[in-house]
Amino acid sequence: MYLCILLFALTLLLLLLFYYYHKISFDQHLRTFIEFNNDIAVITDRMHILVMNQTGLRFLGQKDMNALLSKTRYLSKLIKEESTEGNRYITSKTWVTKIERDHPIKVTISRPAITHTFMMYVSKINSHRYLITFQNISKVLAEKNVMTQIAEKDELTQIYNRKKFNSMLSLAIREATVYATPFTITLFDIDHFKSVNDTYGHNVGDKVLIQMSALVRNLLRGDDLLARWGGEEFIILSPSTRENDAYELANRLRREIELFPFTDVKKMTCSFGVAEFSKNDTAAELIQKADKALYKAKVSGRNKVSIAEG
Repeated sequence: MYLCILLFALTLLLLLLFYYYHKISFDQHLRTFIEFNNDIAVITDRMHILVMNQTGLRFLGQKDMNALLSKTRYLSKLIKEESTEGNRYITSKTWVTKIERDHPIKVTISRPAITHTFMMYVSKINSHRYLITFQNISKVLAEKNVMTQIAEKDELTQIYNRKKFNSMLSLAIREATVYATPFTITLFDIDHFKSVNDTYGHNVGDKVLIQMSALVRNLLRGDDLLARWGGEEFIILSPSTRENDAYELANRLRREIELFPFTDVKKMTCSFGVAEFSKNDTAAELIQKADKALYKAKVSGRNKVSIAEG
């Protein structure tokens, strides 16, 4: 009887030692694996940070795990979820269990003076271990932002181009249709601009376009959008603005342009056509109304502002 109990106890002890040995071996393999990972890698037990690789510790400015854990044991304290669909996953201490393996989450990690953006991946190792990796996409996002700005900007004047304006106009029309909010567009061009190129050359003409863009941009309100429509023509989209207010704005721009000392040519003037969006207007119809108003301003003597009819 005693022999059976002793054998059972020895067997149980051996099993426990075997389990403990393999657990240590498994944990060591995990540590080795995450250290070879170039991305930030963390092992967690659903709630607490168990191990973070040297890449992560260096990024956070911590010399070792003890230094990190003295600040926080919770990964959620170090990251901020960037929700794009209104759904949030990091809402409880066991949030890692809610994220599927093939469903990365965009998060940010802040350091002094800079915030980095990561795609966070969660992999379940076993019932009580999770591997979390962070792929830094800050550089990719920055490059994408630069390329977007290049695609949206006029190369010469560095204000928005016609393509960008058309997309913003379409958005303004949708919002105005749904919420019945007013907006206006103002089309204007530089009077006698051809004579500038003919008299002084295209280099001086380019300087006038650059100075004109900078001047008008600085005089506009924060929500107004300025774009180069083409050649010496420019266009402004003014959200939440009635035609009378847009007329006053255009007149102010007209006066400031007339007084501005342009390089080489000294004095320039512009003519303006203002049109307010009416229900059922298409983008083309609205622009046509502004264009007709601009034509009216030019044939009536230039350096004037005209409001579209109808």
